[in-house]
Amino acid sequence: MKITTTETVAGRMVEETLGVVRASVLWSRRIMKFNHGGLRGLSYTTMEEMAEGLQQAKEGAEAKILTQAKVLGADAIISLKLEIMELSDGLFQAVATGTAVKTASLPQAMPAFGNAANDDDAFSAIPVFDKPAIRLVSSLMH
Repeated sequence: MKITTTETVAGRMVEETLGVVRASVLWSRRIMKFNHGGLRGLSYTTMEEMAEGLQQAKEGAEAKILTQAKVLGADAIISLKLEIMELSDGLFQAVATGTAVKTASLPQAMPAFGNAANDDDAFSAIPVFDKPAIRLVSSLMH
């Protein structure tokens, strides 16, 4: 599944908007996962550990919206927004929001370039179109 922060996916067009997907994950830098006599252990972490923990929280929130999008039948999530907020001293929330969509591939954007029909050896910048995807005709040309 493609996930992007933009409103489009390169080489594809949005066929159907399925809905907003959102999730949040809480992460704390102080509360440890063990108990001693009913008290939780408190610990201060390094900046590297904090960055790693916040990255895991962002990845967890992204994984949750990926699951939601799959349930909706999406093949892409566009307009992804990831936010980290500090709720209190040492307690952080990672929030992921995006739009689940179905996409279809676009025709090739650039034509293939080949040899000119009258000269087999020289390369030419004349485009070779198998099937024109779109033909635009201006009323000013007539």
